[in-house]
Order: sequence, then structure tokens, then C-alpha cells
Amino acid sequence: MAAYAALASLLNTIHHMMTHPRLSTSFHNNQIRALEEKAALLLNFIETYNYGGGGCEEAQDLESLIASAAHTAEDMIESYIANQLLPLSGDDEETTLSISLYLQKKRAIEEKNAAAVGDVDQFHGGSNQAIEEPAPHVAGDECMNYLRQIIKDMVAMIEKANELKEKQRLREDQPPTHSTPPLTQTGDETAMVGFGDELIQLLEELTGHQSNLHIISIVGMGGMGKTTLAKNVYTNKLIIHRFDIRAWATVSQQYNAKQILQQLLSDKANSSDKDVDKLGEQLHKTLFGRRYLIILDDIWSVEAWDEVRRFFPDNGNGSRIVLTTRLSEVANNCGSSCFAKNLLDENESWELFCKKAFQNEDCPTELEKVGREIVRLCKGLALSIVVIGGSLLKSPRSVGYWKSVAKDIESSPNSKEKEESLDVLFSSYNHLPPHLKPCFLHIGVLKLINYEKLQISSIIQLWVAEGFLKSNGGQVLEGIAEDYLKELIDRNMILVVKRSRNGKMKCCDIHDLLRDLCLKVAEQQGFFHVITRCPVLGTERRLVYDNDPWWRTTRFPLARSILKYRFDEEDTSKNRLLRILDKGSVKKSLGCVNLRYLALWNPNELGRLELPSSLSLVWNLHSLIFHKSFIDHLRVVAPIEIWKMRNLRHIKCNQIYVPQPDGQDDLLILENFLTLGNALNFRLSEDVCKIIPNIKILHLLYDGKLRGYDDSLKGCLCNLDRLHKLESLKVRCDSGWWDYKLNEILTFPSSLNKLTLNCFQFDWEDLTTIGSLPLLEVLQIVVISRFWKSLFFMICGT
Repeated sequence: MAAYAALASLLNTIHHMMTHPRLSTSFHNNQIRALEEKAALLLNFIETYNYGGGGCEEAQDLESLIASAAHTAEDMIESYIANQLLPLSGDDEETTLSISLYLQKKRAIEEKNAAAVGDVDQFHGGSNQAIEEPAPHVAGDECMNYLRQIIKDMVAMIEKANELKEKQRLREDQPPTHSTPPLTQTGDETAMVGFGDELIQLLEELTGHQSNLHIISIVGMGGMGKTTLAKNVYTNKLIIHRFDIRAWATVSQQYNAKQILQQLLSDKANSSDKDVDKLGEQLHKTLFGRRYLIILDDIWSVEAWDEVRRFFPDNGNGSRIVLTTRLSEVANNCGSSCFAKNLLDENESWELFCKKAFQNEDCPTELEKVGREIVRLCKGLALSIVVIGGSLLKSPRSVGYWKSVAKDIESSPNSKEKEESLDVLFSSYNHLPPHLKPCFLHIGVLKLINYEKLQISSIIQLWVAEGFLKSNGGQVLEGIAEDYLKELIDRNMILVVKRSRNGKMKCCDIHDLLRDLCLKVAEQQGFFHVITRCPVLGTERRLVYDNDPWWRTTRFPLARSILKYRFDEEDTSKNRLLRILDKGSVKKSLGCVNLRYLALWNPNELGRLELPSSLSLVWNLHSLIFHKSFIDHLRVVAPIEIWKMRNLRHIKCNQIYVPQPDGQDDLLILENFLTLGNALNFRLSEDVCKIIPNIKILHLLYDGKLRGYDDSLKGCLCNLDRLHKLESLKVRCDSGWWDYKLNEILTFPSSLNKLTLNCFQFDWEDLTTIGSLPLLEVLQIVVISRFWKSLFFMICGT
């Protein structure tokens, strides 16, 4: 996995560099092309060799060395770029450290192989001389000499890879590991198998004659199907008919009483500014006198229950509350009755497995024996069966491949109950294609710092910035990332929990057990390091940390990704290789010229924030995000140099003023620019439309009190129909510009599938124009009408 991510990232960096007019002349082209060729060959080896399992120890050692070589080559390239853009920015500390780590890794593997077979030359290309340790500070031509040596080492690695293919030969029925088209149905809900008696029993508890408020706890270990059972009861027609109100809240370990109440209230109240007591009062009033069913899913402590229980009235009419928990203590202390969720028996397990592995087809006769063995190894754990069955759905239907899966499951060591589940689930991770492994681990890490649902758009932007995604030459990287997500969904590794009105994925989630697996594997493989009070080495490449000050005495010169639980003022300007910074400081992060994803968060900024012209030195910036903690009271002003940032893809802010380009004849076309929101009084001139021809999401805000920016709304929007790939458009007019009529200022591109208009003069005839848009699926309008003071309506369709 580490080798795939490292090689894909290296190839992406080379591509970005070689297409940049200033940087492409900074290196010897033949040397960079040779590195690119060798990296591509090694990536092909990783893709074909790793599909279906972990491989032999010899292959794992080779992968580890390949990852280290790719990391070091990329470190040298981006450190060299930092020196070109900011000549006085550093002393090449990261290059020296990276080379040392690579040489240590190489020497350790050589010594191990020499002890085993007595062949000390296998990575020296026949030479008995290893590279000497780097000088205290490696820079300039000396750095390039080490890069040439790494290219030579990669030649030896390719030879070793070919030897491994000959010795171990891939299974003939093993398919290539490139992304395959996702299934039409992703199966958001788990099949209701093996719960027949339990479902009936629970329905009887919920619909019985007991009139007082009755609390039922469903208890069982993670992955046994507690949530699935509760969900199927919740959507049962009998239950829907019986209860006046049904509400669901997911609690989890890091519970928050306010968030629980907000989930239960859903859209019934504007709850953002209310405290727990006011929300509880609102919920109590909503439930009072009505028969209700409340589901509190995944509750981990009695304290969480105690904080919200007082808001549920006993109406004496048969209302019910259902809790799901892994802990018997919680069930015994919270519930009026305890409902134990049992493991599936052999027949129930087989039925569930077949539904996931074959969907509507019968199990082929030749696979039944090995399939039943796989099911037996799952030990009746519904989650394991679902995940492994989903993984096999898109895998080769051959006896040999399925036996390898069974062998992989069986080889996991026995341990405690939770570890047993993780060991079983590890098989599904191990059998993911290499291109999905880093993406899956990354989702688990993101879930650690995001207690709520994960935004699909943020996940995709982070994957693109990390460099995990292998370009296929034709499809945009965001499209490739979406396909990867769909593959993980089809394999039941993650779940879609929210869709937009046109059916597109909006939020996803991952089961706690799978999240724990991600964290365990990510730390074992050095993919991500979650900083705790344990010692750190200072060589970590991806970091997750909180605000504890103890770790700040440690330098992380090789850090590429920093994710935070919350904002702090840490100065990251010396992290010259940093490419992802979440919750960073506005003033202390713009010196990182290799940044690709920058999410700014500064609650102390008020009024107007002018971004410096030096922002354009961040040569490979993809996403510029302003977190919601402060954007509501901050207006951002972008420099005119933003039009020179050729790799920019997404800008997201509550209000950002983007100046017009300077009108030069040699306009730089931002081919990859996809998102702009929310641009303040933005003029869509002909030049702007030429610069951003592929934009897909455009959110515009016009404020009449700021007409100094532009005094003609018609002039701002008259070229809108030139954006032929625009899919989502939102236009909002604030005070002062409500007198404009819709048909005077707007002409829509035919590519639109989502349209939001706020505060225009609107005639019903305008619906004819909007209705003629061939791809439009969602329409939201808030208008000023000549017949009514104001009007809101929304139309969703397909």
C-alpha cells in the first residue's frame, strides 16, 4: 500500500512540475523522464503483484524499499522546487534526512538478504560499494547526484520485481487492478438476513399493550447487526403506521448532547444558536402528547443517556425508545428491557454471505465448499460477512482466488474479541486493490477527527491533493476519486449516509470497527501517525494532532499532511514539503510553497482579509478553503495573481472578492478550475469565461451596498452561457439589486443540472426558459414577485 501511494504521488508531482513553465526548466529533463519511466514500471508491478493478498516477505521488503526510494526522490524534487521559488527559505534539512532514511532502509534490507542467501550485491547492481552517508547538508548538484543513484537503484528493483514474478507467478485468473466501473446499485442498507425471530420479538415489544414509556436496549458486540435490526424496525410499515413521530440519532463514543438533540429535531427547528436546555425544551414540546419512537444508535455510556433522557415525556400512550450499544452495563442501566443480539448461525450466515457475494444469483457449485469455509471463519459476525461478501462480489469467481481469501482469514492470529473482528476484517482490507488501500485508510483517519458525517467533496479534494490517484489520461482526477469511493461503497467498506436532492453522494460514514482497523493499519505501516503522548521520531510524513503543546518541540521536516482536531496558531512556514494543512493559520501557512490543500481557520480575523500576492508562489495549490468558524464575519480579497495559479481547482469561502484579470493577450487557461464559491460581485467577463472553461460549480453573491466593485449586474452575468460545463449555479442578490428582472440579466448554459436563484424579480414566463434546460434536476428559487411580496419554492426532479 505504501509503495503504491508513494509511486502514484511521485508520478503526479513529476507531471505537475513538467507542465509548469518555470519549473520544467529547473531539472535535467532526461533525468526526470528516466525517473518517471522507472516509477511507472514499479507501479505496474505493485498493481499486479499485490492484488489478492500481502505477498511473500521478500516482496514486502521490496515494496518497503520502493516506497522509501519514491519518497526520497519526491522529497528531493520538491525541496529543489522550494529553493527555486524561495531561495532563502531553508537549509535542505528535509533532503538530508530523507536520503539518510532511504540509505538506512536499503542497508537493512541488504543485510537481511545477505544473512539469508549470502548475496550482498542484489541491490547494488553488481557493485560491492554502497552509497556513502550524505553530508550534513545536501543541496544543489550533490542532491541531483543522489537522485541519479536512486534511479539506478530503481533499475535493480525492477529486475528484482521481475524475478519475483517468475518465482511466484500471478494466478492466471487474477484480473488487473485498475478501477472498474461501479455497480448500479450500491446497497446502502444491509440485507435483513438471520433476524426473522429477533425482528418479530422486537416488533412485539414496540407494539405491545404497555402504555407507559418503554425503553428497549439492543446489546451486542460491534458488527453483530444491532444497527441493521434497529433500522429495519424503524422503516417497518407497521411501525410507520403506529407512531406519530419517529426520530433517529447516532451517539457514538465522542457524544455531544447538543448534536444528539439536533439530530432528533432534524429540520423542525433552527437550532444552531440554541443551547442544550432550549433544544431539549423544543424536543419535549414536539413529543408531548404524541406517540413517538426514538432510536439512539451506538450509545457508549450511561452519561450520554442521562444528559438527554429528561427531554422524553411519558405520554402514557405506548411511546418507545430503542438504544443500541456494545456495552452490557449501558444496556442494564438505560433500558427497561434488554434485548441481546446474537451471532448468526451457520445457515443465516451463509444466506447473508450469498446475498452480498452473489446478489440475485445462485452460488456456483464449485465455490460452495470454499465459500462455506470463508463463512465459517467469520464466526457469525454479520459485519465481517457483509464486508467480506461485498469484497468478493467484484473479485474473481475462481476456486484458487477464494481459497487464498480463506487462507488469509485463517492466518490472522487469535486475540481478544475486538481484535478477532479486526483480524477478520483485515482480510477484506488486504484483498483491496492497491489503488483503494490508501483511500480507505485515509477515510478512517478523517473519521477520527470528524465525529459527524464525512463530506464527499472534502474527501475527494484531499485525495487529489495527497496524490493517491493515478491519472488515466482522460478522466479528471475528481471523477477518478468518485469512482474509487463507489468501489469502496460496493465493497461495503463505507456507507452513503446522505445524498443530495438529485441523488448524488453527499456524505459518507465508516463503521467504528472499520475505522479502528484503518487506524491500526495506518500506524503499523507508517501511513499516518496520530500524535499522542507517545514518543515521536520527527520523520513522520502524515500527522494528526490536537492542541497539546508538548509535541511542538519536535520538528517534522518531512511532514506532507497535517490534520488537526481544532485550530491553533502553530507556525508551519518551515515545513517546506507540506502539501495538506487543515485548520491552519492565515498568517503562518502561506510560506509553504508546495501546499496543495489549504484550509484556513482563524476566528480572530474580522472584517476584511487581503491575501498577499505571494500566494501565487504556492505553485501547486489545488484547494483554498475557508472554514466556517470564521468566514461568516470575514470578507476575503484575493490578489490578481490568483489568475496565474495554473493548478488551482477549488475555492470555497463565504465571501471572496476576486478581481478581474489584467486583460493581457496571453491569458493563462485554468483547465482544472472546477469550483468557485462564493464570489462577491463577480464579473463574468469574456476573459474570465475563457480562463475557467471547465468550471462545474459556481456560487455568486451580489451586494448592492458594494457597487463600487461593479455597478451593472447585467454586465456581471451576461456571459454565463459561455460556461458550457457548468453543472451547479447559485446566484444570490442582497439589498439594492432586487429591482433586476431575471430575463434581463441571465442566460443559462444547457449543461446545468442544479440551479438556485435568490431574490430576483420573477415572472411566471421565466419558468419556460428554465424548464427548457435539458439536464436540470434541482431548482430552488426565492424570488420577488409582482403578485406576492416574496415567494419560495423548490422543484426536484429527474
